[in-house]
Amino acid sequence: MQHKLLMVLGPTEIEKDILEEASKPQEYMRTEDYTQKWVRIFENLKYAFQTQNPVVVYATSGTGAMEAAVTNFLSSNDKVLYINGGSFGKRWGDICKKHNIVSIEIPVEFGKSPQVDIVKKYLEENSDVKALFATLNETSSGVLTDIKAIGEILKEYPDILFIVDCVSGLLADEFCQDEWGVDVAVSASQKAFALPPGLGFLSASKKAMEYAKKSNLRTFYFDIFDYVNNSQRGQTPFTPAVGLVNQLDKRLEKIRKEGLENFRVRYKNNTEILRDGLNKLGFNILAENPANCTTAVYTNEIDAYKIVQLMREKYSIEIAPSGGELKHKLFRVGNFGDIQIKDIKYFLKVLGSVLQEL
Repeated sequence: MQHKLLMVLGPTEIEKDILEEASKPQEYMRTEDYTQKWVRIFENLKYAFQTQNPVVVYATSGTGAMEAAVTNFLSSNDKVLYINGGSFGKRWGDICKKHNIVSIEIPVEFGKSPQVDIVKKYLEENSDVKALFATLNETSSGVLTDIKAIGEILKEYPDILFIVDCVSGLLADEFCQDEWGVDVAVSASQKAFALPPGLGFLSASKKAMEYAKKSNLRTFYFDIFDYVNNSQRGQTPFTPAVGLVNQLDKRLEKIRKEGLENFRVRYKNNTEILRDGLNKLGFNILAENPANCTTAVYTNEIDAYKIVQLMREKYSIEIAPSGGELKHKLFRVGNFGDIQIKDIKYFLKVLGSVLQEL
C-alpha cells in the first residue's frame, strides 16, 4: 500500500518507534509486569488531563468515550444543556437524545466560539439542568472554546456537571481539568496522542462519581465503577487493546519527558507556519479563535472537494473534506502527530501546484 501523508484530523502520522511497538509479540494482560505498565499509564494520563481524578481507558473510539460520559452520570428524563458549534457539539445532543435525556441546545454560529455571556444566560434560564456539555476544540470548524471561562461561571451552579469533549484538543491546547472545574473529560488516541484509533479516555471527578451512583443509564461494558475499581489495582475489567496500550505507554512517556508546555509550543509553532503558508496562497482561515493543529480553510471560488481529490489521487496527501453544503467551500488540515516542518512545507508546495492546475 502506498503511503499517503496524513494531513487530516485523525488518524495521524505516527512516529516510527511508536509504530514498532505494535509489531511486538502480544502479552498476557493479567501479569504483575502488565499491572505495573497500567500503573504508569494511569499516572501519565492524569498528567495529560492535569487532574488528580482517575482516568480510565476504554477499547473504543472517542464517540464511545462520549457516550460513556452520558450513560455513566445521567438518567433518562434528566435535563441538560449542550453547546453546538458544529458536528461534535451536535453529537453531545444526539447521544443525550438517544438516551431520552431532555437536551437544550445552545446554538453557536459555525466558525465562531461560544460567547460566555450567552452560555451564562442559558444557565440562568435553565438552572435545573444536571449537566452542561461543551467541546474544547470543535474539529469540524477548528474553533477553540474558552473552557476555563465557562468553568468559572459554573462555580455559581455547584449542582451542574461540567462535561467536556477534549478528543481533538487535549495535549495540543491548554486544558486543566481540576483547575477549570471540569467534572468529566473525554479524549481518544488518534489526535494529539498520535496513536492509532481505538482507545478512549475518560476522567471523572468525585462529584461526577456521586452522580454515577444514581444513574439509571449505566451500561455493562462502559460502567465507570468497574473501570475505576480495576484501575486502583492496575488493571482493566475486560481485555484491553494490548498492542495499542503498549504504544500508549511509550507515547505518554515521551510526552512526559518533553513536558506539556514544550509539547504545545512545538505544535503551535508548526500550526503557525502552516497557517502563514495558507494565507500566502490566498486562503482564509474559518475559525475566529482557532485551535492548535486543526485548521478549517475557506477556498473562496475554488472547489474545495476538487482540491481534496487532487491532493489525494495525484500527490498522495490526505486532507479532510467537509460535508453537506460546505463540501465544495471548505477543507480541513491537521498537523497532529509526526508532522514535521518539512512535511508542512512540502504540503504547501503541493497545494500551490494544485491551485495552478485548477
